[in-house]
Amino acid sequence: MLNLKVIGKKIEKHRKEKNMTQYELADALYVTHQAVSKWEKGKSIPSLEVLLLLTNLFHITIDYLLDDVEIKRDDYASLLNNYSRETAINKFVQSKDPSEDIHKIFYLLQSSERKFIINLLVSKKLNLEIPVLWTLLSIEERKYLLGIILSNKYDYDLSTISFQLSHEEQMMCYQHKETYRYPLQFTYNYRNRIRK
Repeated sequence: MLNLKVIGKKIEKHRKEKNMTQYELADALYVTHQAVSKWEKGKSIPSLEVLLLLTNLFHITIDYLLDDVEIKRDDYASLLNNYSRETAINKFVQSKDPSEDIHKIFYLLQSSERKFIINLLVSKKLNLEIPVLWTLLSIEERKYLLGIILSNKYDYDLSTISFQLSHEEQMMCYQHKETYRYPLQFTYNYRNRIRK
């Protein structure tokens, strides 16, 4: 059975997140502000057509809107299932501590979304600790991020993760030793390895 009060609270919550008044929401949905007020108070429910408009406006699913369960802010599996992927990822990016939450979402993301997260880090739009992220990256993603760091496009001292670097990644570092701004010390003699 539908809980109109829960549905109303969700509508109110998302309206306020969009910084909309009841009048503005009513205009966007082609209804009266009284109708919006009734929904938010749990006295009525929008029509199916209006529910579809609401889900598009708020980037949520009808299932989420009509479900009696509230999704926790860091339940990224549920967020990805009930919101648009962009909205769920934005909730992660805006979280208080992305380094704490990254393990809850990263494996749920598609490769393009994972690269988006890496690029946010590189552009300094996401405060994320590289040692935490490094362990979650695929081989290709590690090479991508390492290439950016070694080309000095992102200022980061790799000595903090040098023990996590694979042999191939250490070779990449060795090849950039003249141009990379932080000296790296490896116990392995790469000159002998390269000559073989």
